[in-house]
Amino acid sequence: MAKKKNRQPTSGTAAASRAEIQEAAYFARKCGLTRDEALQLIREAHAPVEKGVQGGKRKH
Repeated sequence: MAKKKNRQPTSGTAAASRAEIQEAAYFARKCGLTRDEALQLIREAHAPVEKGVQGGKRKH
């Protein structure tokens, strides 16, 4: 039997699409960040947020 090839561990993040890379590059230039920092901020902003309100109604 052949040996299995060693796989490098993945970082758990999906590869950036071309649109994400372009958006991150623009945001990085505009705000004085690195592209990696800008991409991380963009992904955090698009991440779904869990709602803390249970029952569906807001208290006034």
